[in-house]
Amino acid sequence: MSTTMSKATNTINLSKTPIHLGDEIAIPIEGFNFDGPSFIKYIDQHCVPGSPNRLMFIEESPDNWGAWERHTEGDEVVVVLGGEGVFIQERDEGLLETPFKAGDVIINPKGVWHTANVHKPMRAMYLTPCPGTEHRTRE
Repeated sequence: MSTTMSKATNTINLSKTPIHLGDEIAIPIEGFNFDGPSFIKYIDQHCVPGSPNRLMFIEESPDNWGAWERHTEGDEVVVVLGGEGVFIQERDEGLLETPFKAGDVIINPKGVWHTANVHKPMRAMYLTPCPGTEHRTRE
């Protein structure tokens, strides 16, 4: 018996096209601009209450993050693909500073404010629960 394998022709560049991960589905989000209106449109069109609702994408951060954020609907997973710096989480016991480099994974727990100081430009893959995400100014 001969077995042949077909070559995948539907690859996705996560830096340009994020993927919605929900209950038993993975949907590429075409035309996403990585800005506020795109996130709002994504949430309105794809996120189902009570579903995992994660957006998977790759983003580059050349500098320190300009804001704090937190995710009220679940934990966020950050896979650092390149760069170096420090993730900062605001915990009940104070600020938790975690150095990162390529290959590290950071989990930002549900409801925990977090930001990052970037020492060498960071490239990371995010699995983010977008509904309920909040931002505040970083001082």
